[in-house]
Amino acid sequence: MNNRYLQSILMMILLAIATNLSAQTKDEKYTHSISLSEKRIIDGKNEFKTKGQFPVDWKLYFKTKEGDFAVFYDWNGHEMHFRFRRNKFDEDGDYFARDLIAGNPYQVKGEWIGYYYYPQDSRGKRKATYEFKKLPANANEFTDPNSVPVFKLLGYTEMISEQILY
Repeated sequence: MNNRYLQSILMMILLAIATNLSAQTKDEKYTHSISLSEKRIIDGKNEFKTKGQFPVDWKLYFKTKEGDFAVFYDWNGHEMHFRFRRNKFDEDGDYFARDLIAGNPYQVKGEWIGYYYYPQDSRGKRKATYEFKKLPANANEFTDPNSVPVFKLLGYTEMISEQILY
């Protein structure tokens, strides 16, 4: 009687495990809120070099607020800065960007206004301080991996996964 009871419990556990494993197909597996095939910042810079246009709509992760700028990054860790207020007294800009949470993915739209460029000194070493360059952009400077695009933030929406994570 006791042996039969243990066998039935073991069979139920194995059946539950097998059912759970078969229910999780490859299509249902959670990958990420931003697809790995999504356009990266370096791809946008290469597009600018070939076509002369830089995309204004991005899917990025929010990093932090630095002064008047909201800093976002892509899968490669490259950053983009979005100006969300005119100066430190702009309360409307603060209100506009109040809901940004570090690490969350956002679809961000902006108006491209320039870029930060880190020039080289006389020894050929990269300087620690940047120069803000306005448009039109110099293709060689802008496509440098260390240059940082700067936008005026027009809008953002948080990308929410519709999958149930457990």
